[in-house]
Amino acid sequence: MASDSLVFEDSNSVSDLANFLSRAKAIEDDGALLTVRGTALAVYVPVLVPAQLGQGDYTILGMRVHRLAKEAQSNACYSIAAIQDRLARMGQTNTEFIFPPVEENPVWAGITVPMSGWVEAGSVADTELAAAAQSGIDAVAKALPENPGKPVVAQIRQRIWSAEMENTKVSLPLGAAFAMHALGFLSSDGQSRILLQGNWIRVSNGLGHVLLRRSASLL
Repeated sequence: MASDSLVFEDSNSVSDLANFLSRAKAIEDDGALLTVRGTALAVYVPVLVPAQLGQGDYTILGMRVHRLAKEAQSNACYSIAAIQDRLARMGQTNTEFIFPPVEENPVWAGITVPMSGWVEAGSVADTELAAAAQSGIDAVAKALPENPGKPVVAQIRQRIWSAEMENTKVSLPLGAAFAMHALGFLSSDGQSRILLQGNWIRVSNGLGHVLLRRSASLL
């Protein structure tokens, strides 16, 4: 049975979730999936999602794990605004999060992310990812026309973030670097692992994870 609430380890864990969601909302305001197994809360957010699944080269999700003080069960998606409202009501010391009353059902939340079978494929310096992210941000800004509509923005973002990073041992799209940068997963002296599983790529470090699903045409 799904739980009615979550109890975080401490107020710092609550603040971490609030900061993560604030960053995610600035990228793509299309909900957050809360998946709980035992005392581990995995929060998934969209970074780059085609208008229809199966279109575009990549679907990119961000994920961060938060620790709970009590075991719970959940696999539900809510609007980021609704989660933020609940977090704000908790105040400075309360660690119990009550789920919002209304669930969301964005298409990306139905994607099944592999939980096992990942194979190590190398690593990349966080400084390289940061530089690649900035080059992509500059390219997107330069390519956007004045007053673009949402379909034009989506097309440009998909094209630029699907382009491969240069000088990396493992093929990695710029979107992976952008997601790691925008979600706050990079550090000045860190390294991020690259893992593969079927048509999935995962970029991971101690701060968070970025998951990329390649379209069938890229395989």
